[in-house]
Amino acid sequence: MVFCGATLYGVVAISLGGCSGIGMIEPPPRVVSLPPSEMALQKSLKILADMVKWPGMPEASPVRQAHPLAPADWMLCVQSTARDLSPIYAAFFNGNTMVHYRIAVEVDECGRTPYAPVPAYVEPPPPLETIRARRLR
Repeated sequence: MVFCGATLYGVVAISLGGCSGIGMIEPPPRVVSLPPSEMALQKSLKILADMVKWPGMPEASPVRQAHPLAPADWMLCVQSTARDLSPIYAAFFNGNTMVHYRIAVEVDECGRTPYAPVPAYVEPPPPLETIRARRLR
């Protein structure tokens, strides 16, 4: 009976203290690429706007460092001026290369960021009235 109790206490002690060393080792420092250039951003946002077939003009948030679990080092949020017809997207960059985009999720914090129109030389998509007329057909 005493042996059974001692064994039980031993199992409990090992299970409670067995993982105590995990997380004590510091991960290596993260090497972060340079932020994307303005020209790379504009070209990538034009490609993104064409791929997702945005109505209206694209608006973008400032570039910021992405969450550590994100697929790249830098990110920005992008939305259409026709907000009722298109979701907000998050675009991810390593340097000047857009490596991923997705519909924004909570961790991207796209709902709490300011937006500004993408510079004028990005060609505008078709007029909003034309797109709405196509969807009604």
